[in-house]
Formats: sequence, structure tokens, C-alpha cells
Amino acid sequence: MKQEIGNVLRRFVNICGCTFIIMLILGPLFHVIDGINNMQIGFITICCAAAALSSLVFLSPKELHGAAWWGRELLCIAINMAITLPLTHYAGLWRSTAGMVIVVLVVLVLAFGNHLIEFLFDMRTANQINKKIRELR
Repeated sequence: MKQEIGNVLRRFVNICGCTFIIMLILGPLFHVIDGINNMQIGFITICCAAAALSSLVFLSPKELHGAAWWGRELLCIAINMAITLPLTHYAGLWRSTAGMVIVVLVVLVLAFGNHLIEFLFDMRTANQINKKIRELR
């Protein structure tokens, strides 16, 4: 459980950082976001925390494959959309359909980008374990 709390915190930092970078680049580029105030930063942070916590749906006593993984992925994305869209609209981050599409795209990019980051962390861990096994031989 302690390890999973660390994983959630790491996901939160990754998601938060990537979200702010994407929002600061895409917002002015598409003239959807003119600037982000403190209240909006708070709402974005809440959305990032919800996204990090929603990744707990992937916890399973056995390894997930195929339909089980995709089902949980869709559930995770649905949770993120259900939280992110109303909060970002309430915060004034988007008022038009184009703004909503950008928020949806950010959620999707972060969902799969987070899996890529997790995969890279897992590869690094596997390499460290394999190195220790080789040293023991």
C-alpha cells in the first residue's frame, strides 16, 4: 500500500506538470485560454489529483490483459472526463466547443502519456532487477 501511495503521488506530479505545460502551450495557441488565474490553477490541480487517484482502478491481484485492461482504461477515462469537464467549465477554462475539445484531448493525451511514463519506470525497475540477478550469479 505504501508503494501505491508513492505511485499515486508520482502520477500526480507527472499529470500536473504535463497538464500545465499543455494548457499553457495550447490555450494561447488556439486562443481558448487567455491566462490562468489562481482559482483555475486550483481547479486544474483538483482535476490532476482526481486523475492520479482514478488510476487506482488498475489495481488487481493478477496482471490485466486485453479486455480487462481496456475496460479499466475506459472506466478511468470516463471518471476523468466526468470530473474534469464540469470543473474546468465552472472555472472558466473553456466556454466554447473548441475549448471543450482541447480539454478532452488533454485528458486523452495524459491518460495514454501516463501509461507511457509508467511503462518507462517499469522498464527501469526491470533493468535494475535483472542487473541484481546477474550480479548474484
